[in-house]
Amino acid sequence: MEDKIITIALLPYHKAEVLRSLLDAKGIDCSLENVNLIQGAVASGVKVRINAKDAKRAYPVLDRLLGKAEKSHQKSENFILIPVDFSGYSLKAASMGFEIALKLNSSLVFYHVIPQPDYFTIPYSDVMAFDAGLYEHLKEREEFVSEEFGRFQKQLLEQVGPEAWKTIRMEQIVKMGYPEEDILSYTELHPPRLIVMGIKGPSNDLDAVMGSTTAGVIYKAKVPVLVIPEKAPLLNLSSIKKVVYATNFDEKDFTAIDKLLGLLKPFNTEVTCLHIGDRDNEELNRARLKSMSKVLKKSYPEDSVTCQMVAGDDVLNDLEKYIQEKGIDILSLTTHKRNMITRIFNPSIARKMVFHLKTPLLVFHA
Repeated sequence: MEDKIITIALLPYHKAEVLRSLLDAKGIDCSLENVNLIQGAVASGVKVRINAKDAKRAYPVLDRLLGKAEKSHQKSENFILIPVDFSGYSLKAASMGFEIALKLNSSLVFYHVIPQPDYFTIPYSDVMAFDAGLYEHLKEREEFVSEEFGRFQKQLLEQVGPEAWKTIRMEQIVKMGYPEEDILSYTELHPPRLIVMGIKGPSNDLDAVMGSTTAGVIYKAKVPVLVIPEKAPLLNLSSIKKVVYATNFDEKDFTAIDKLLGLLKPFNTEVTCLHIGDRDNEELNRARLKSMSKVLKKSYPEDSVTCQMVAGDDVLNDLEKYIQEKGIDILSLTTHKRNMITRIFNPSIARKMVFHLKTPLLVFHA
């Protein structure tokens, strides 16, 4: 029977060549397709194709190349990572990510993961029957993703304009796998300056208030994550003037604030460290906030950083009210267990998060 040929990844040309050399070293026959499409500001991608019977040996090589490997700590690389699923909110996130890349003089990497079928989780044996229907499905999925990426890039080009489009180096990566796991693995090997993700609005399902992939990346990524809600206005950087960092007086706050100010430095924004505390401990909280303010003014004398407190018993409603009254453009948090993110993302109050889904959220792993 003729061997089935499958595509294991759609990669930028230089990564495809690296993967081919790694597969060749393992004795795995590999071919590249669409090499002629690598010209222009953003490549359509090069298909890396192998015999289906070699998939078991090839996927670990691909995973190591894209991130699933033990490694020592690495410094951030100068690019913005944008996971995409071709939705409207994904396009909104890409538009924001493009503007940030322009301001930071960074490149862009668009990352799409095709859900891996259960077929590839079945243990391989020496002799194996292939399901022709499955491969037809994968082929159709591959063609669909290629067409969707073309439409996605065209829409993004219309939003950012042809002049800006030419100034940014862009790559796209498509692979089969598991979205959350693969995004995190890639950032482990290639830490971006920032991840920008879109998020769908609330549904009737309590657990679906935040998409599982986005939630997983927020909690586990070791680099900053900017989440653009579906209902957020289409902001541009010139309109982003006010950022709130929600603090619960965690020992990791100063680390997160340092990262926040470093990221926002080119954007001329005002940063407010806000604590929403219960009325019973108001005096103690004000004293802690005053101490925090002194440290920040001494450490960042040239930055516009202030500290404020709101006394109240409902952190979500009070935070929503503050954001609306003050015209806050971005809410920032740290993922450290004791901080505000724990209180806001408690499943028991998830239905009250509708306000958050209208405000971009910048999360730091501290």
